[in-house]
Amino acid sequence: MWNQLKAQVHATDWQDLLPTICIQLITWSYAPFAYVVGVDGTHFTSHFGPLFLYELCIGAAITLAINHHFASQLSLVPLALSVIFAGIGFLKSPILLTLLILLPAYLVLIQLPNIDLRGGLRLVTLGILITLTIPVACAFTSTHFMSWVIVRYFVPLACSIWFFYGPFFITNVKHLVPFESVTGLLYAAAILSHPLSVATIFALIISLGAWFMVILPTTREKYWNFVYANLAQLVTIVLIYWT
Repeated sequence: MWNQLKAQVHATDWQDLLPTICIQLITWSYAPFAYVVGVDGTHFTSHFGPLFLYELCIGAAITLAINHHFASQLSLVPLALSVIFAGIGFLKSPILLTLLILLPAYLVLIQLPNIDLRGGLRLVTLGILITLTIPVACAFTSTHFMSWVIVRYFVPLACSIWFFYGPFFITNVKHLVPFESVTGLLYAAAILSHPLSVATIFALIISLGAWFMVILPTTREKYWNFVYANLAQLVTIVLIYWT
């Protein structure tokens, strides 16, 4: 186990890891901040410190899991830290704390050798859990209430995770193209659920360009990686909620 852990440390591209988790932090936090700025009585508290650290740990764990083909013992370190930060920030909010702990628990579960979750199902579940935890926690920290209206506001974020993370969860090309096509249509519908503007049109164009890059083997293998996928996701999310 120790030798495998050291091998994963040496095999990890640390130069890509840092920008990736920073991009994920902004992406996952932008939508809830866009929501709370329009709510009366919104205020920011010290709980954001542990929450941001939690997000960075979850982002690092996801990136490490993908880099090591969902057999990353190294990802257990940020996952353990994420549970600690969740406890520090949300000990007095048991429902939210439970959701925040459920996400790292799921990331441990999908890497167990005897757990055989198909790529699409594994990713869909992850997108739902991220949407029900991080943005909801951000909104709750500012507004001190939760509702399904808030959750519905974050649907485009879930669709973006399914769409942009697809190539890294689904290795079978025959399954990848239809999955990306379906999730791409869902993401387009989520974008169009917002008022049509220059920003949303650009978000659609970027998503369409990403779809072409993913379905074409040459561009997917040569030019598409997890950093670019997260960057494209960030740009489209900012464009969607830029109002």
